[in-house]
Amino acid sequence: MIHPSSELRHVNDAIGVGVYATRDIPRGTIVWVMDELDQRISPSRLECLGARYEALLDRYAYVGPGGERILCWDLARFVNHSCEANGVSTGWDFDIAVRDIAAGEEITNDYGALNLERSFSCRCGATRCRRTVRPDDFEVLADAWDAQVRDAYPELLRVVQPLWKWIPHKRRVSAAARDPRRLPSIRRHHFAAGPAPRAARLPRIASAGG
Repeated sequence: MIHPSSELRHVNDAIGVGVYATRDIPRGTIVWVMDELDQRISPSRLECLGARYEALLDRYAYVGPGGERILCWDLARFVNHSCEANGVSTGWDFDIAVRDIAAGEEITNDYGALNLERSFSCRCGATRCRRTVRPDDFEVLADAWDAQVRDAYPELLRVVQPLWKWIPHKRRVSAAARDPRRLPSIRRHHFAAGPAPRAARLPRIASAGG
């Protein structure tokens, strides 16, 4: 579930649409949480669905740690990649804002953390754009993503959290805000049992005409 202060807007003709904040979202705010309406599609079910669903899932779903496809039911499936993402996973099944997100700013995450099977050419426009986003970015950048989350996480209990009621294990989540060393690493989301089934999610900014 995406933060309620968000809406779908046109980015440009190359990228298509993206998710934008409709009001200021402070650092430490939960911007997305997995909920029970999000679909978790096992590799066996994916095979049963067949080729007619393959393109849709390649575009809008991502690969979870068990190799399942996760398809968000709401606007979250339109969140675009940025090499300087303002939303990063905590290692639990939710993302927080690692810096203040201004009203009118696009909410982004780093597709390098979504268990890509193949690389894509990036044109996110970030100052430190990697130009190419690769499957092994997960391991290469995991420590940096964890550090971003640890730095922002103490704000979690100090800001308004519209998505708080959807968070499981609230005691553990709250305890980590007081001691960020308790935070699990984003590596918990890494699918490490082999290549992801078929192709992992490729963004609308993947390549020309993507």
